[in-house]
Amino acid sequence: MRFAHRTLRAIGGAAMVGALVLGTASAASADATRDDQWQNKAFDIDAVHKVATGKGVTVAVLDDGVDGKHPDITGNVLPGKRCSDGRPANEEKQDDHGSGMASLIAGHGHGPGNSEGVLGIAPDAKILPVDVFADEGGAIGSNDKFACEWDESIRYAVDQGADIISISISQTYADDVAKEAIAYALAHNVVVVQGSGNDGTDEKSGLGSVPGVTQVGGSVQNGTAWEDESYSKQLMFTAPAKDIIVATSDGGYETDDGQFIKGDYVTGDGTSMSTAIASGTFALLKQKYPDYTPGQLVNRVIKSTYIAKGVDKSKLPDAYHGYGDLSPLKALTANIPKGGADGPWDLSALPKASGDKAGGASSPATDDASSASKDDDSSNVLLYVGIGIAALVVIVVVLVIVVVTRNKNNRGGPGGPGVPGTMPPHAYQQGGYPPQPQQPGPYGQQQPPQWGPPRQ
Repeated sequence: MRFAHRTLRAIGGAAMVGALVLGTASAASADATRDDQWQNKAFDIDAVHKVATGKGVTVAVLDDGVDGKHPDITGNVLPGKRCSDGRPANEEKQDDHGSGMASLIAGHGHGPGNSEGVLGIAPDAKILPVDVFADEGGAIGSNDKFACEWDESIRYAVDQGADIISISISQTYADDVAKEAIAYALAHNVVVVQGSGNDGTDEKSGLGSVPGVTQVGGSVQNGTAWEDESYSKQLMFTAPAKDIIVATSDGGYETDDGQFIKGDYVTGDGTSMSTAIASGTFALLKQKYPDYTPGQLVNRVIKSTYIAKGVDKSKLPDAYHGYGDLSPLKALTANIPKGGADGPWDLSALPKASGDKAGGASSPATDDASSASKDDDSSNVLLYVGIGIAALVVIVVVLVIVVVTRNKNNRGGPGGPGVPGTMPPHAYQQGGYPPQPQQPGPYGQQQPPQWGPPRQ
């Protein structure tokens, strides 16, 4: 993978939130790769997949592009978009982080019975890759730039039908425009997940600090917090972050010193991995509870967490553990009340979502505007009807005057066009102009909304 050890990628205040222990999986066979996925054993992944597999759910990965031809994720990766040039983002050959995260979310493995390679938490989910970076490949450095802003990439993912947005990138800012994009996602029932980071510092002001964003920390094999996770009062829960094996792009990865090492897999540490695993879990929950809001899905997770030995449950949530460690099977099956729409968040300070899903139906955030528009339309219709009636009355009066005048002029004369009580036929009755078809009203004969590409 094209990452440095511990700090993956520094990008103008942003960083990939996964660190890499390079080379530990490069020589492993595919079946050994499956055996090394300790988090799946801890989750009892076979039991999990008897309940849900993420079928019918789309997870947007805002990251590098994804190598959609990797055998463990082939068929599960939609075209998506590279922000730098608008081309598909499912043909990544140089950067690996996005492919790694996609494999943790929706890897289905390969070989006999798909028994080899990486098995993701939601193997039947679809990945919508959104490559947010301006440059492909090259050395890692602080000069790397984004090609699209957070609001652009989030709105694109929502408009393309994403159910979950997975962001394994941390940053130190979240402006009002980004907050509006979060509100837009929530208004369309899209879960937004972001990792807390790997700096071991207090995360206060990034996207994860915005109400409505599910911020995830890292844990180790015993369920306690990973030592390098960034901590935060907004942390919701932790998920596995240590010694996590992932897929690479184009059959290898590049070390931070520019050396290319062949291998389809590599092992890494970081809350990038926690984010992907959490996003896959939300895909499972979305499949089983499709009518739940993001807040209600998060509610199921935080009320089903595993509390590791030595963690004081009475003091949770705290900045290092949130409400505890992720437990997918319990989140799927436990008897947990649905709860309020906002879940654990106070969304009152969140800006209203601006705009509506491209080609889609109105959202709660735009209902007021839609109602106002409908009221205006209704007023206009009444106005036009009134004008039409007035015009009709005038025409009738004029016609009556004309008839009366003609009758006076032809009174006592012979029959014919001037015979009392008769009027010339309308033009269309004489083979002239055809009758004009009635025009549909403002709500009649509308075209169905044009959504984005169908979900596969």
